[in-house]
Amino acid sequence: MWVITAAFLLFQINSIFPATNEYIDTLNTNESCSSVSESAVSQCMAPILKYSATVEKTTPQSLKTFRELCTLYSKFEKCTDSITCRSVSKQGIDASYKYMCGDGFQVFEKHANCFAEVETKNEYLECKNTATAEIEKLAVFRNKEQKKYFNGLCKVMKRYLKCCRPHVITKCGRDAWSLVARITDDSLGVTMPECNVKSSL
Repeated sequence: MWVITAAFLLFQINSIFPATNEYIDTLNTNESCSSVSESAVSQCMAPILKYSATVEKTTPQSLKTFRELCTLYSKFEKCTDSITCRSVSKQGIDASYKYMCGDGFQVFEKHANCFAEVETKNEYLECKNTATAEIEKLAVFRNKEQKKYFNGLCKVMKRYLKCCRPHVITKCGRDAWSLVARITDDSLGVTMPECNVKSSL
């Protein structure tokens, strides 16, 4: 997810899609995509994930970065236009970017520079680095104990959001944080539906 959590949160969320698909399938009985369709979705996702991984490591993010992500999302929509089956990967990307690059585009543009400033502050970087370290520790459970992995990941997300929330509100205002809250809630609602982070938002 760009804008404060986008480059960090969305990169982390997007990077777990393969495991997410397997885990969600145990919770949802709706018709899922075939391996062929999922492979097609994965290929369409590749440019966004590659770019997200790059910008996640670069602070501050820029308005140019935001616009580039939205350009890539537009290409992703066209690339997956023929996919009609249920793909958690596709739903997750849509939840992460559809509002940000659609109806909320102008609002995000308004706050982009402020978000970029926050991302350079030591207080925020401490939140981000702590969460990154915790997620790396959980990686050992990703394939063998998925429930434990996702429960742990949910707790990390909650702590991360609680940590960076006051810094965003103080610097950019409550309206700016409401944008972060929306895309975070939308994204996690698809990729980790059992993870309720509303208390942290």
